[in-house]
Order: sequence, then structure tokens, then C-alpha cells
Amino acid sequence: MIRAVLFDAGNTLMHLDYEFIAEVLAQHGHPTTPMAIRIAEYGAKAAIDRELAPEMAAPESVAENVEGLLWPDESGERPSYFAVALHYLGVPRTAMKPMLEALREHNATSCLWRVVLPGTTDVLSALQARGLTLAVISNADGRIEGDLERAGLKRHFATVVDSHVVGVEKPNPAIFHLTLDRIGAAANEAVYVGDVFAIDVLGARKAGLDAVLVDTLDRYPGRVDCPRIKELSELLRLLPA
Repeated sequence: MIRAVLFDAGNTLMHLDYEFIAEVLAQHGHPTTPMAIRIAEYGAKAAIDRELAPEMAAPESVAENVEGLLWPDESGERPSYFAVALHYLGVPRTAMKPMLEALREHNATSCLWRVVLPGTTDVLSALQARGLTLAVISNADGRIEGDLERAGLKRHFATVVDSHVVGVEKPNPAIFHLTLDRIGAAANEAVYVGDVFAIDVLGARKAGLDAVLVDTLDRYPGRVDCPRIKELSELLRLLPA
């Protein structure tokens, strides 16, 4: 019996502003389309999967070397999400720095994950109407609760757990256990919904939860051995009343 649904935030509840990112790239001499960015983003997810769960990643998931594609102040644990996406858009490494700095500076003042898709609040309300407790677990920078409030979504969640605030991030199972303790649910009574396999699905599984992968274009690479949805409304089919 599922009693709780836990959500990732970025690209699950609130999506990247692809149109704005396309404008930034065009301003720096690399015109592209929002759809092209969405497709390139799968390369970034594949790079994360290869670093964190190489046994699950497709052999060809990262066709070229992406090592060293990092924010200036990042650790070397995994490639930068945006740098790898730019790589798959064909941006030369020598041209990346001003684009990455522009995106990072904007993200610092106005989160780039800010697009709420139509129907999101309806799905959350429908899940609550079925008696399910909802919560958020996000690898974030301390602002996710405020971002959800501004997006009109926070009222749906019993708790919001921000990795920066609690000092532990996915895929560490501790952040899932902390959230379950807050809402009074057992791991086998909860399901987690997120968009990066190695971080969200495998992290949830390590904590004893079932997981669902958000795959909006139905093209996630690698051995994705879990339920996939293209939009949140599909949860209403997977989690019947």
C-alpha cells in the first residue's frame, strides 16, 4: 500500500527554462532551439549515470570524453550538467566559459528550473485527494522551498527537504530516510519520482523505496529498469485510488 509520493524538484516539478537558455546561447554566438537543448540534456544525465552507476549506463551513452567539463568551483566528482549539455550541442570547450558563467550568474539570482508545466497542480491535488502524503527531496542550494512557494506548489507538500539545508544529498539514502521520518511513512509505503536514474531511482532504491523515472522525451539511455513517465499525470494511472 503506497501512502506517500516523494518528488524531485528540478525537471520533475519545475523544469528548465529552455527558451531562456536558447536565448543566452544565441547571444554568445551559438544559436539553437529549446528542443535541441532538451535532447542534449540527456547527454548530461547519461554522464552522471556513467559516473555514479557505470554498470547501468549504456556503453555509448557518452560517446566522447567529457572529463574536465566542470564549473570553476566544482569538485571533480562528476561533470558539470550544463557543460556536458553544451558539449552535446556542439559548443567547443574554448567557447563554453562565457556561456556557463552567464547561466550560472542567472541561476544564482533567478533559478533556471522555473517552468511549471500545465496540469502539475491538478495532479498534485488529485494525489492528495486519494489520501497520499506528498513531499519533496531536492539536491538544491537552499532555495528550493522558496522556489516552490513562488511557483504555487509548496502548499501541496507536507515537507520540503533541501540537500543544502540538511547537509546530505541524493543518492545517499540518508536524505530519503530523513524525509520518511518527517512524514511518518515507511520506505515500502513510499515511491520517489525523479528524472536522473543514478541519483533519483538508484538512490531511492538504496533507501528501500520504489521509484519512477520522468523521461519527458522517452529517450533515456542505458538500462532503465523502472517505470517511466513522460508527464506527471501518468502517476494517476500508476498509483490508483
